[in-house]
Amino acid sequence: MFFIMPCLAVEEGSAVVTEVTTEATTEATTKKAEETTKKAEKTTKKEKTTKKAVKEETEKVVEKNEEIEEVREDISQPRLMVTSYVVENDYLTPEKEGKITVTLQNMHPSKAVKNIKLSIGDEADEIRPDGMGTKYVSSIGAGKIYSWEIGVSVIHSATVGEHKLSFTCEYEDEFGSGYSANDTLRVQVRQPAKLDYDGAKLPVKVVQEDTVTLNINLMNTGKSTLYNCKVEYDIEGLESGGSSFAGEIPVGESKTATANLRVDSEKTGNVKGTIKITYEDAFGKTFEKEQEVKTLIEKKVIKAEKKEEEEKKNPLWWLFLLGGLVVGGGLGFGIPFAINSKKQREEDEKRL
Repeated sequence: MFFIMPCLAVEEGSAVVTEVTTEATTEATTKKAEETTKKAEKTTKKEKTTKKAVKEETEKVVEKNEEIEEVREDISQPRLMVTSYVVENDYLTPEKEGKITVTLQNMHPSKAVKNIKLSIGDEADEIRPDGMGTKYVSSIGAGKIYSWEIGVSVIHSATVGEHKLSFTCEYEDEFGSGYSANDTLRVQVRQPAKLDYDGAKLPVKVVQEDTVTLNINLMNTGKSTLYNCKVEYDIEGLESGGSSFAGEIPVGESKTATANLRVDSEKTGNVKGTIKITYEDAFGKTFEKEQEVKTLIEKKVIKAEKKEEEEKKNPLWWLFLLGGLVVGGGLGFGIPFAINSKKQREEDEKRL
């Protein structure tokens, strides 16, 4: 019994040791697993942190690029431009004041222009704007449009044709940097076509089948050449045979339009009609003037009718004829007798 107990003790201790060893191994394994899990979690966390950091870094780069783009856009020059202009009635004339409307646009998408001065002028100084020909505008927003209506006048002796008006814009951006832009406006100037005339008048009386000659003097009293000048006739009882063409008349000169009007052989009495003068300016615009005329057409008297008319006016014409014959006969007899008597006296005096 003494020797058995230790053996039992030893066996029981072995079992305990075995159990303790197993538990220790399990705990070690669990701990290692936990450490592995923690390590894996740390690795995963680190990976997530790295991805987040990369994402944040990428976003920062994008934002920085956008900021750079914004900075680049801010240093660009704002552009103020003339986009269109309109001349009232399409042209200017010395006869009346005109208007020119100029439209400008700020072409920059984000920057306004400020402290703007607009100026207009004619190189030839023949088109003159109202006042000083300048305009101040405080600002024009990004992409906005502004229109300036300018009153102008044309001097009396202005050259006909195209005039070049200079248009200038001076302005600043939001930082006070100054800029300027120049444009040319092409404007047409026309002088009024002016024509005077004389000689467009008929005689008080005309006779059937006679020819009446009219010489109409056409005078260019304007500042531009006149073209296709002609005279047309529409008079009752008078036939013109067509219009009288004078053609081109330069400034300050005159031309004569001649017409031979044939009086009708059937018409008599008071008649009237019109003489129309037409002409064109340098731009093909047609003008016309009309003159009303009148006359009296008398019947043509032939010789036989004239003789009868005179006889009717003097019903005792035969007495005058007889008296003429008697007087004529007496004179015819008396004159030779007186001559012979004188010769006879002269011969008698010589014999004595």
